[in-house]
Amino acid sequence: MENELVSIVMVNYNQEKFLKKAIDSVLIQTYKNWELIIVDDGSTDRSVDIIKEYEDDRIKPIFLQENSHICIATNTGFAAVNGKYIARLDSDDIWEKEKLEKQMDFLQQNPDAKVCFTQIELIDENGENINDREPELLSLYNSRQKSREEWIKFFFFVGNSLLPTLVFEKKLLDIVGGFKLNYCQTHDFEFLIRLIKHTDFYFVEEELVKYRRTSAQNSASTVKKNTRFFNEYMDIRYHFFENMSDELFISAFKGFFHNKDASTHEEIVCEQAFLLEKCIGYSDDNPILGLFKLGELMNDEKYGRVLREKYNYTPKKYYEETCKKILWVKKDNEWKQELEQELEKQKEDLKNKEEHIQKLLEIKELQQNHIIKVEQELEVFRQKLHAMEESRSWKMTQPIRKLKEKVRK
Repeated sequence: MENELVSIVMVNYNQEKFLKKAIDSVLIQTYKNWELIIVDDGSTDRSVDIIKEYEDDRIKPIFLQENSHICIATNTGFAAVNGKYIARLDSDDIWEKEKLEKQMDFLQQNPDAKVCFTQIELIDENGENINDREPELLSLYNSRQKSREEWIKFFFFVGNSLLPTLVFEKKLLDIVGGFKLNYCQTHDFEFLIRLIKHTDFYFVEEELVKYRRTSAQNSASTVKKNTRFFNEYMDIRYHFFENMSDELFISAFKGFFHNKDASTHEEIVCEQAFLLEKCIGYSDDNPILGLFKLGELMNDEKYGRVLREKYNYTPKKYYEETCKKILWVKKDNEWKQELEQELEKQKEDLKNKEEHIQKLLEIKELQQNHIIKVEQELEVFRQKLHAMEESRSWKMTQPIRKLKEKVRK
């Protein structure tokens, strides 16, 4: 496939420390027919200057004047691709020199393959291998499901374990579209879900991408980010079955059906609603999405009849479910842990502020005591002065003092 152009889309924002190594790893690729579309998303460091240093015609920079976030920047890059195939490279990661060649050879040798991933190697901010320090993370990222159906179930019940090491046919982008702007942290995951609905995933089982884990990434988790991440995951699940064929749904989820004989489209939609009740690890932790869907279906005459006749599911059953637990929160233990962490942080901040205020009060008290002491000393002086002025000797020597004043003049 040496004649097929691969469009590499790289989005960069303030990665001056790692950007050059990422670009250089593309320049040394043994597969030469590529273009590198670098979308700089309004960087405020030296990133723009670093990009402009390269004179290779295959490097095609796009400089956004303001930071727009990864989704808009990536879609800008997608809109500029010219190749039959698309690859993505984060601006702090590194490719092995044979990465593209091995993936393109695999795609040529497997005509049914439209999407191809690789394994990753974990590195730190200094480029050192940290596979041994992060064995669980490495195992997760390099784990595989046995089939397309298994990937679909894993995505639905668990989440994502794939990193953007993929090369895929551009025509798939034309079918599924680019990144959706309502996903700030889970854009890759949501995009992969749309891909798996149209084609299977294939893998070159070699560590061909160095995926960087920095200390900033490790400490980036906050209550706000975790909350947004959970909300995005729930939104993704709510839309999970959209544009999925009934045949693919049955193939992936038949083992979870309430009605094992379900086959009509109306029955499939009902099965999807019941699955949404257990979308978090096939548990009853948070059935809110399924109840939303079941509420919609009950109010539709066609689906409401199927629910009653095929599933014995009536409004009364729905009402029983909605009074079992509070539905608008995550799992209680997750919220408790995050809130406790936030509370401890606020307590520490409050303690520091209280110590600062106490020091200010102590300083104020010292100043007030000093003022009182000065005023007391001044009062003693006034009393002594008044006593002296009222004394007989002071009055008798008054003419002499006046004479001295005249002499001085």
